[in-house]
Amino acid sequence: MLTETGMDPLLIAIIAAVVLIRIGLHFYDKSRITKAAQGKGWQAVAVTWSPFAPGWFFEKGERHYRVWYSDEYGNRCGRYCKTSLFTGVFWRDSAA
Repeated sequence: MLTETGMDPLLIAIIAAVVLIRIGLHFYDKSRITKAAQGKGWQAVAVTWSPFAPGWFFEKGERHYRVWYSDEYGNRCGRYCKTSLFTGVFWRDSAA
């Protein structure tokens, strides 16, 4: 059955569910990444989604983030990492 806009209510519900799940995963990822970074001794951690980070092209089901932090000397540094629902946080080898 179509609504006045011509869209199926089931389709609208599915799209809304997908968007809500993605938003939830983003906050879950940020929490895990922040904890992993703080476990390395990094301070003032800021995490931003980076969908086109280096290495994104051949990855499936993994989300990429850019992480800014202060190291033990107070230097501001940035690195990329990736994560997915069932894996941990994987850092790029080189600081970017």
